Amino acid sequence: MAESRAKRMQVVLSLAKKQEDEAANKLSQYREQLVLEQRQLVELRDYAAQYLNAQGALREGILAHELINYSSFIHRLNEACTEQEAKVARMTRLLESLQQQWRVKHQKRKSIEELIVRLQHEDNLIADKLLQKELDDLSAQQLQRQRDST
Repeated sequence: MAESRAKRMQVVLSLAKKQEDEAANKLSQYREQLVLEQRQLVELRDYAAQYLNAQGALREGILAHELINYSSFIHRLNEACTEQEAKVARMTRLLESLQQQWRVKHQKRKSIEELIVRLQHEDNLIADKLLQKELDDLSAQQLQRQRDST
């Protein structure tokens, strides 16, 4: 008998599983990268806050050019925070896109698995019908032999 449709679909299922696994790995790696970037943003904000607090304490007894340099440094820190916030926002949007891609691949795999179950059920019904037909034919032949022998 030819290979069943359900068995032939196993190749498609394994490809779908592979694509889903790859998407899941990519999503996981990207999540880890986003966590690192978020951590870096928190560290930058903490660092900037510490310098701002230190600047307030140093206002007296500091030369004007030192204060200007200090203010310039804090400004650059704030710019770095703004850039990091933008980077985290971009990465968050991309993460959402990767999550959606994974969901699509996951749903595709599940649909293929459900199709395989239906195909197996159909194959079983076909096999049952064939078996029933063969049994009916055998019964008919046996009945015919009994009639012929009498």
